Amino acid sequence: MLSRRTLIALTIWALIAVACMFLPGDLRLLAVLPVVFLVFAPLDVYQLYAKSVDCEPQLTDQKTLEFSLSRLALIGPDWRNEMTWKRFNGFSEDAEYFFLNLRHSALAVIIPKHALNAEQQQIFREYAGNRNA
Repeated sequence: MLSRRTLIALTIWALIAVACMFLPGDLRLLAVLPVVFLVFAPLDVYQLYAKSVDCEPQLTDQKTLEFSLSRLALIGPDWRNEMTWKRFNGFSEDAEYFFLNLRHSALAVIIPKHALNAEQQQIFREYAGNRNA
């Protein structure tokens, strides 16, 4: 949503709205159109993202996590996504989740800690910490 191209487009629409306010007489009402666009554009983008997520089974299905020293696999009812640890360039965690930062992306694979017992969490930390092996 906040890509450079999007910010430039929204800035242009805002400038058009401001410029329309300087039009004579009733033509000033044309400023309403870009303002309406500026209000509804983020909502439209949100709905687009929500629909994209809802339509993608790999994002919504129940998953099983398998991991070893060499790979990480997410398995759904009719799909399997397997990756080596080298696909990730960073690892962090908070009280509830593990975060594996994807290489060449600003995204991360998020794994809830409650899905793993204490021993599995420790093994996961070791494997994720040795991801460049």
